[in-house]
Amino acid sequence: MAGIAFSGVGKIVEIAFKIKEAVKTVKHNEEECRDMERYVSRVTAVIKCLDDDTMETMKGEAMRGALEDLAVSLERAFELVTECQRKDIIRRFFGAGAMAKELHRVQNDISRKLQLGDFATNVQTTIMVTNIQSASASAPPPPRPQPVTIDGFRQFSFYELKAATNDFSLENKIGTGGSSTIYKGILQEGQVVAIKEHSYNFLSEENRIYDAINISIKLNHENIVKPLGYCHEVIMVLKLDIFDKYVEDKDQHFCFVEEYMPNGSMEDIINGSQLIDWSSRFKIIQGIAQGLHYLHEERVIHMDIKPSNILLDCDMNPRICDFGVAIKLGRGVDKTTHDSLVGTPTYMAREYLTRGHISRKCDVYAFGLTLLETIHSMRISEEHAAPSASLPQYKPGIPGLVTWAYDAREAVRMELFDPLCCDTSQLMDIKRCMEVGLLCIEHEPKDRPAMEEVISMLKDEIELPALNQTEGVRSLHQTQEGPEEPDELLCL
Repeated sequence: MAGIAFSGVGKIVEIAFKIKEAVKTVKHNEEECRDMERYVSRVTAVIKCLDDDTMETMKGEAMRGALEDLAVSLERAFELVTECQRKDIIRRFFGAGAMAKELHRVQNDISRKLQLGDFATNVQTTIMVTNIQSASASAPPPPRPQPVTIDGFRQFSFYELKAATNDFSLENKIGTGGSSTIYKGILQEGQVVAIKEHSYNFLSEENRIYDAINISIKLNHENIVKPLGYCHEVIMVLKLDIFDKYVEDKDQHFCFVEEYMPNGSMEDIINGSQLIDWSSRFKIIQGIAQGLHYLHEERVIHMDIKPSNILLDCDMNPRICDFGVAIKLGRGVDKTTHDSLVGTPTYMAREYLTRGHISRKCDVYAFGLTLLETIHSMRISEEHAAPSASLPQYKPGIPGLVTWAYDAREAVRMELFDPLCCDTSQLMDIKRCMEVGLLCIEHEPKDRPAMEEVISMLKDEIELPALNQTEGVRSLHQTQEGPEEPDELLCL
C-alpha cells in the first residue's frame, strides 16, 4: 500500500525537478515561472515529509488517485514553463498575458487539489514543514530537527504540549498575561509543568522572546522560577483568501515551559483569596528580596516586579517569574535608557516612566510597592473592627496605599490589622517593613537602598536611614485633604 503512494510521490518529485530546471532558461513570463517553481517546490517538500506510518493509514486507491490528480496539474505546469522557453516573438509579445493567467490558473488548481482532494482528506489539511529550502530529485527530504537540551532546558514539540494540556483546554488554564495564556500541563513522563502559550504576533516579538530565554536559561536560584524548555514551530497551512481561493499561509506557535507553582501567586494573598499570617508573609518578602539581589548581582533588571509575577511553590517559598521584558546590563554598566515603556505602569519608577532611565533601582521601587501591598492587605475591614476603633480612611490605589503606610508606621497598633494575620509581638517587624517599603519608593533613585541593603534592613542588621519625605510622598499625603491629585502622583 505504501509502495503505491511512494510511486506517486516519485513521479511528482520528478516533474518538480523538470520544472526547476526548465525555469532556468525561460525567455518570458520569468516572474510567473519562478513563482510556479517555488510553489511546486513547497508542495513537493510537504509530500516528502510524509513518513511510513502516515502512508500505512491511508487507503491505497484513494491515495493513488489523489497523487495522480496532483501529478496531472504538475505536468500541465511543466508544459507551460516549457512554452515560456521559446523565443517565438509573436508568442512573446501577444501571448505573454494569456500565458501568465494560465500559469496562475494551474497554480490555483494545484492548491485546490492539495487542499480538497483525497490526499488532503487523509493526510489532514495542516502538515508541519520545518526549514523548507527547495525540492529536487537528487536532494533528500529535509531532516527533522532534533530536540535541544542545555542544562535541563529542552525543546518541546507543539504536539507534546497539546497532549500535556489536553489541547490547551479551559480546564487547564491557570492564568493570563499581557501577551500569553498559561496552562497547567502534565508531560508524558508525569512531570507537572506550567506552559505559557504566546498569543501575539510572534514575528514582531521574536527578538524579545529569545532575549528572555537567553536571560532566564542562565539563572539558578531558589527564589527564581526554573525554566524547563520552549517550543517554536512553524506550521504551513492552506487557507481561503478574500477571493475564495486557497493560498499558502503559516501558523507560528511559541510556548515557554517552566516549573509549576501549586500555591498561586502573591496577588492571591494581596487580594484576600489566600489568607496567611505575618510570619509566612515576612518569609515571602525576604525570599523576594533574596531573588532580586541575585538577579542584580547577575546584572539582570526584571522590569516587571509585581505580585502576580511572584509565584509560590509547594512550601510557600516565593519564586520570581516572567522575564519577558527583563534587561541584562553590560559589564561595568549600572544604568541605561529606553525610549519605549515595557512592564506594568503601576509599578514603574518615576525616572523610567517619565525619562526612560533604567537601573536596578527600578526593581527596588517595584519591590517597595509590593512590600507595602503585602502589609496593607492585612488591615482589618470596618465590618470586623471593634466598635470603638477609629480606622483611618484613604483613597484606593497606590496613592492611598502609600499614604496609609506613611501614616500607619508612626503608630503601628493591633487595631489596624486582622488578628488572624499577626499579633502584638510582631508589630515592630511590621513597622520596620513599612519603613523599608517607603525607603524603596523614594522619589530619587539614589535615595533608594540596594537590594543587599534591603535584605540587611529586613533582618534588622543595619539601622534604617530617615525617610526624606520626598516630593512624591508629601504630595500623596496631602491628597487626602484636597479634592484633586497633583501631577506628581504619576510617579506612583
